[in-house]
Amino acid sequence: MRINSRIERPTVGWDEQSGYPNELAAGSPEHGGAHARLLELAIERESDFEPYGKRSREGEHWQDCSCGCRHFAVLDGPLGADWGVCMNKSSPRAGLLTFEHQGCPAFEAGTAQDEATS
Repeated sequence: MRINSRIERPTVGWDEQSGYPNELAAGSPEHGGAHARLLELAIERESDFEPYGKRSREGEHWQDCSCGCRHFAVLDGPLGADWGVCMNKSSPRAGLLTFEHQGCPAFEAGTAQDEATS
């Protein structure tokens, strides 16, 4: 086991595991290892929030995908709490695996109707 500096909790590296991503227990060292692997694989854009890109959270447009962007399609299973794919054609993250805190300048909040049905 090792400590990943971004996650700051014990992890079991993905290469050391033999199970499937959707069978992980949320918060387990194995889950942390899968999360760390996705962080390695996720493409970073300059328009992502720091530390993934160069954009600051200060100012008017500070929301990221975790704030309810209507274009953020979450992954199924335990990794879906943090990961998804951007479906906004005008976003620099369109079609990309996205960590919920990477964000993008094309954030668009869902409507009250969206929240009522989820």
